[in-house]
Amino acid sequence: MAELTWRVLYLNRIEAAERCRIPVSSFDKLRRDGLVPEPDAHMGKHLLWRADTIDELLARGGTVEAPEPVQ
Repeated sequence: MAELTWRVLYLNRIEAAERCRIPVSSFDKLRRDGLVPEPDAHMGKHLLWRADTIDELLARGGTVEAPEPVQ
């Protein structure tokens, strides 16, 4: 019987920015503004997003809904 192996591709912020075709500085600003999904994983101090997460973000139009400002 053959075993199925699933491989999940994780992207760091540089790779995620490249996938979005924007500069890393723009990706970082969008992330700080809450317009990029939270990272799917952390490895040490590095933030990691699944490639699927970034692809879904792009399929929805590029950013998540901005959070409501705290009053």
